[in-house]
Amino acid sequence: FFSSSAPRATLKRDRMADPAQLSSCLAQTVNPDANARKQAEAWLEQFKKSPSAATSVLTLLTADGQPPHVKQAAAVFFKNMCKRHWDAEASEVTIGEDVKQQVRDNLLSLFLVVPESIQAQLSEAISIIASHDFPERWQALLPALVQQTGAALGVAPKDFKKGTALLQIGHSIFQRYRHEFKSDELYKEIKYVLELFQEPLLQLFSATLADLAGAQAAGGAAGCKLVVDTLTKLVSVAHDLCAQDLPEYFEDHLAEWMNGFVELLKYSNPALAADDDDAEPAPTSVLQAAVVESLALYMSKYEEEFQPFLGPCLGHAWSLLTSTSLAPHHDLLVTTSVRFLTTVACSVHHHHFAKAEVLNEVCHKIIAPNMQLLQADEELFEDQPFEYVRKDIEGSDADTRRRVAVELVRGLCRNYEVQVTQLFSANISTLLEQYKQNPAANWKAKDVAIYLVIALTIKGGTAARGATQTNALVDLHDFFSQHVLCELQAAATGAAPHPVLIADAVKFVSVFRVQLSRAVYDTVFPLLLSLLASPNPVVHTYAASAIERLLTVRDAPTAAAPAGARRFDAAALSPLLQQLLTSLFAILQRGGSEENPYVMRAIMRVSVVAEQAMAPYVQVCVDALNTILGRVCANPTNPTFNHYLFETVASLVKYICAATPAAVNAFEQLLFPPFQTVLQMDIAEFTPYVFQVLAQLLEARDGLSDAYSQLFPPLLTPTMWERPGNVPPLVRLLCAYAAKGKALVLDKVQMVLGVFQKLLARGATDQHAARLLSALWRACELAELQQYATPIFNLCIQRAQGYKKVGPSLVSTWSVFLARYGPRALWQQLESIQPGLANMVLRGLWGEWAPFVKGGRAERKAAVIGTVRLVCELPEVLADVDTAAALLSAAASMLAADAGVGDGGGAAAAGREQSAARVVPDAVARRRLGARTKRATRRRCGLFR
Repeated sequence: FFSSSAPRATLKRDRMADPAQLSSCLAQTVNPDANARKQAEAWLEQFKKSPSAATSVLTLLTADGQPPHVKQAAAVFFKNMCKRHWDAEASEVTIGEDVKQQVRDNLLSLFLVVPESIQAQLSEAISIIASHDFPERWQALLPALVQQTGAALGVAPKDFKKGTALLQIGHSIFQRYRHEFKSDELYKEIKYVLELFQEPLLQLFSATLADLAGAQAAGGAAGCKLVVDTLTKLVSVAHDLCAQDLPEYFEDHLAEWMNGFVELLKYSNPALAADDDDAEPAPTSVLQAAVVESLALYMSKYEEEFQPFLGPCLGHAWSLLTSTSLAPHHDLLVTTSVRFLTTVACSVHHHHFAKAEVLNEVCHKIIAPNMQLLQADEELFEDQPFEYVRKDIEGSDADTRRRVAVELVRGLCRNYEVQVTQLFSANISTLLEQYKQNPAANWKAKDVAIYLVIALTIKGGTAARGATQTNALVDLHDFFSQHVLCELQAAATGAAPHPVLIADAVKFVSVFRVQLSRAVYDTVFPLLLSLLASPNPVVHTYAASAIERLLTVRDAPTAAAPAGARRFDAAALSPLLQQLLTSLFAILQRGGSEENPYVMRAIMRVSVVAEQAMAPYVQVCVDALNTILGRVCANPTNPTFNHYLFETVASLVKYICAATPAAVNAFEQLLFPPFQTVLQMDIAEFTPYVFQVLAQLLEARDGLSDAYSQLFPPLLTPTMWERPGNVPPLVRLLCAYAAKGKALVLDKVQMVLGVFQKLLARGATDQHAARLLSALWRACELAELQQYATPIFNLCIQRAQGYKKVGPSLVSTWSVFLARYGPRALWQQLESIQPGLANMVLRGLWGEWAPFVKGGRAERKAAVIGTVRLVCELPEVLADVDTAAALLSAAASMLAADAGVGDGGGAAAAGREQSAARVVPDAVARRRLGARTKRATRRRCGLFR
């Protein structure tokens, strides 16, 4: 009966795809007509279930007569197919191992013959495949890559274009080494790569560096660009291979690399220079930025080995930085170089900045110019306001001059806080005086002043809380009252300061929201409320975001409020609710702001904080939300906005229905029509949210209505479960059905168990399978499920034999079974499958995986209590010493972990830290000892030898 719910593909798996139809569908994926595009995507979704899908698409890339846009679409389709389905454990679509091997054998040679636009997609596909198969199942890749690269760049006539493309493949595979966590498997892989590539890489770097001088002497800009591009990839690959640890070969040949880096920092070629109005960086800037990024790596991780080369490298990076302009094409080089200076300033070698004249030069020649609002920023503010907001609020401006300049200020303040504060205090006073003399003309001076104060003041902070640690030398409240509040008051009274300054003032309030008192909140909230009416998109968006952020602030925890009381709570918010909601929804009716995610997030936060106080406004809010939902259903383009839209609905349901259960019917009358539209239109982006809210509504009801009864059978159809995003909310909805309508669930129990089997079969969904099964245990008597119990337990055990990581999910659901029916029922059930199985399962599975049970406190508590009950209530368990010991050890581990002690706990770490401090009290010596110890361990273990 379990197989009855398995999905059936509409495309036979043994049928070869028609190349003409495949080409036509790929062409339709870029068709402006949404219906044609949707039909093509549906066909391709079924096509990829064919065994020949991957090879058919790759064959299309070299087929004669295919237009470029079809080949491009084919490359994108292949890359996405690899991303979603190459890992069989995480996908329902299985790519056969013979097909995978065929792809691996031919993909590199195919890459070399396709155009550059397609190479970019194939390079990413190779990196995706390599992340799963390299090197164990793709042992031919690296030798072929090294050989082909050597042939292209090591033997005349050199093919720099081909060599650069091959190095790009290597970089796409190795760049994950920059961010992955350390592990034995990762180090073995890097060691394998180093054995084959480290020596050829240095040889190619040295040879190509020599070719650079020859190319420049020949005078051809095109030839120089090819060599520069190749050097950029060589430097990037070297960075990849050193990102985790410094290989011994690189350490032994560090002088060769560093001397080459210095030569590249000194390199200049007017023929490759960008024009002042160019936005894209010149090839030399890209190369030098890659070099400086590598220097920052060595400075941050291998400072002892890098120390002999720090002076020359720092000097040349400094000279390079001071020679740049404010032109956009220099942005990449400037931001990378400033980050390098920040790394040095935060290190034990910060003494390079200790002299007063050096600090003065850094502050006035590097930081101050790059703190300015550039022409490009002004254009962004006016022409693309939401991009301006996104970069600032979400921190995606990490690569901007202003952001890296702010980070350099903070880095310098770590060791020279007094000196830097004094230098910039004088600068800030001068800027504010300039603004005071002519506000209309010198508004940029105050903009820089506000940003300098923010940079100087923040010593620590998070996106969730804003500034958490501040510079005591800066009088934050005085600056706010003298120079920030006046801008907000002027804007509220119609005095109309420059919009950028209004945005700066709002940002100041948002950043320092934790430091501002409740009295300031009472003053600021009405001002922010008035700014919601501003016609400027940046201003009203900043105001909405600031309101949302202020509403998240909590005071210090107390005995009465362990989580901390809200600084601006529901009682304070209630008098402002009507005006606040009216203003926020009015923004969503303005042209250009119809899908403003920051405004919708503010509405969501208001509903969460106000809780039951939202009751008088529910009708208006839901009507407005329904109107918005109807609009976005036609073209869902903003997933963040859509998320907060449904979260707002969910918060209203949660708080209003909890206080007034009778409100459930009213919510259903309001929400069912738009939800029915979403389900009928099959809007994949929205169906998970609809199922989530339906689950909320059903959980708040006393029983099932006819509408829920009619909805239940379609929820069990296989197509509902094919989309991964549907699984969590659908499981929650089925659990609600089990709790509120047991009879209906028992009538379709075979189909429900079919869903359980389908979810249990995949590592990505086995925890949801356990949750669904637990809901059945809670709702039903054992006699009602007795005929299915043995097949269920058989499935669980078979899954555990093939995939051990399912253990925590099984322990979680078995804990519910034990709590519902008792330890004896669990023992008898296991023994009925095979005598002696109970002890084997409890010892080998429960005892091993119980400490890793996930979920909330209730799940962990059930697992602990269940484990103890097995020992205390079953004589058979006590009779088996190994089983009893395993269970008691598991229970102790869970209790210790939940109490914050155990392996890896804070006490052990503190003890190790104190011991190290006693042996080597000096911080610098301790870090250097660590570097030497690391090198010795590396050589002893042979990881990088």
